[in-house]
Amino acid sequence: MTGRGGGRTVASLTGALLAAHVAAHIVLSASGGTEPFGLLPLLLLAANAVVFLLLLTGRGEPLLGGAVMFLVAAHAFVGDLVAPDALTSGAILLVNVLVVYVGTKVARHLPFRFLAAFVASYFVLYATFVLLLDNAEALFLLFLLLLCAAARSFRLLAYFWALVLAFTFFQPFAFETLLVSWFALSAVFGARGAARAGLAKVFLGAGLALLTLVFFPVVVSVLGENLLNVGNVLKDARVRAALALTFETAAISTGVLLAVTVPLAYGISRLRFPGRTVLLSVIDLPVVIPQSVAGIALISVLGRNQYLGEFVHGLIGVPVDNTRLGIVVAQVLVSLPFLAKAAIAAFDAVPAELEAVARTLRTSAFGAFRRVTLPLASRGILLGAVLAFARAAGEFGAIVILAPTPVTAPVEAYTRFLSAGAAETAPLVVTLLLFSFVMFFLLQTAIRLLPAGAAGEGDAR
Repeated sequence: MTGRGGGRTVASLTGALLAAHVAAHIVLSASGGTEPFGLLPLLLLAANAVVFLLLLTGRGEPLLGGAVMFLVAAHAFVGDLVAPDALTSGAILLVNVLVVYVGTKVARHLPFRFLAAFVASYFVLYATFVLLLDNAEALFLLFLLLLCAAARSFRLLAYFWALVLAFTFFQPFAFETLLVSWFALSAVFGARGAARAGLAKVFLGAGLALLTLVFFPVVVSVLGENLLNVGNVLKDARVRAALALTFETAAISTGVLLAVTVPLAYGISRLRFPGRTVLLSVIDLPVVIPQSVAGIALISVLGRNQYLGEFVHGLIGVPVDNTRLGIVVAQVLVSLPFLAKAAIAAFDAVPAELEAVARTLRTSAFGAFRRVTLPLASRGILLGAVLAFARAAGEFGAIVILAPTPVTAPVEAYTRFLSAGAAETAPLVVTLLLFSFVMFFLLQTAIRLLPAGAAGEGDAR
C-alpha cells in the first residue's frame, strides 16, 4: 500500500509539473513571450514529457526525475530568456542538470554536511560570476563542472575553492597563489598525528596561512622570473665566484662553531656555575643587536689600524678586514646563537643518568660523552649546524662593514641593486633564493637520513 501510495504521489506531482509546463507554454505563446513552435521550447517540453513517462513506469528515481522536470520547466521560461544565445542556453541547462544529478547523489549517499557545502558553493558561484562579475557566465559553467567533480570530498572542495579564488581575485598572480594555497592545503589534509589531532590541524592551517602571506613575495619573485635570465646570471664569473666564496666561508665558520660550541654547550648543560645566566645572555646577544652594529664593533677592534687587528695581522700574516678571515669572523659571530642554543637544548634532553650508567661499565668520562651523550644529541646539534650555516651564508650587515671584499653573494646582490636597480637585480635575487633553498633542503634531508643509531634524542628514545 505504501508503494502504491508513493507512486500515485509521484505521478500526481510530476503530472502537475508537466501540465504547468504545457499551460505556461501555451500562455506565453499566445502572448508572444515565446515562439510556439521554436525548436528549443519544444525540445524542453518533449524532455519533460519523456521524464514524466519514465517516472510513471517506475524506471527512474522520483527525487531526481522531479528535480530535473522542475529545472527544465524553469529553464524554458527563465533561463532560456536570459541566455544570450541558444548554445549558451543549452550549456546552462545541461550543466544545471548535472548539478541536480550530483546533488541528489550527494544527498543520498553522503552525510548532510556534504550536501550543505555543495549547495552553498553553488550559490556563492552564482552570486560571484552571474551577479557580481560582468560577462562571466562561461566561467560560472566551467566552475560548476569542477564543483560537481569535487562534491564528494571536502579536500577536493578546498582545492576547488583555492583554484576559484586564485584565478578570479588574485590576478596576475593566479598561478603563484594556486601553488602556495595547494601546498598549504596538502600539508593540512595530509597531516597525521594523534587520534584527536583536530586542534593541531587548525593551528597548522593558521600558521601556514600566515607564512603564505609572509613568503608570497618570494614565491612570486621565483616563479615570475625567466629561467633563461637565471641561466645567464649563473654564467657570470663574478656571480659564480661569489656563490663559491659564500659556500666556502659558511662551511668554515660552521666547522669552527662546531669545534667550539659543542664542548661549551655540553659544559653549560651539565654544570651550574656563577655567571651562567650572563654567559647565556652573551650567547644570545648577536640575535638582538643590529648586524651593522656588529660589523662596526668588529672593525673597531679587529681593523688594521686597531691594536688587536695589528696583533692578529702580525701573528698569522693575514689582516682581518677585507679578507676571507674577516668574512668568517663576521659569520661566526652572527651564527653563534643558532648552534649554541640548539646544542644546549640537545644535551639537556639527554639524561645525565645515562652517562652515570656508562661510567659504571668502566668507560671514561670522555668515552661516555662520545658513545652515549653525543650520538643521542647529534640530531639537535646538526639541526643547529644547519641553521648556523644558513645564517652565515645569508649574512650581509656585518660583512659589508668588516670585509666587503672579497665579495660574497649577499654583497654582490646589494652592489648590483645600487648600480642597476631592482629590475636588473631580479635574476640574481632569484638565483640566490634557489641556491639557498636547495642548499638548505639538502642539509635538512641529510639530517633526516641519519642512521637510527645516531639519529638524535627523539629517535633514540
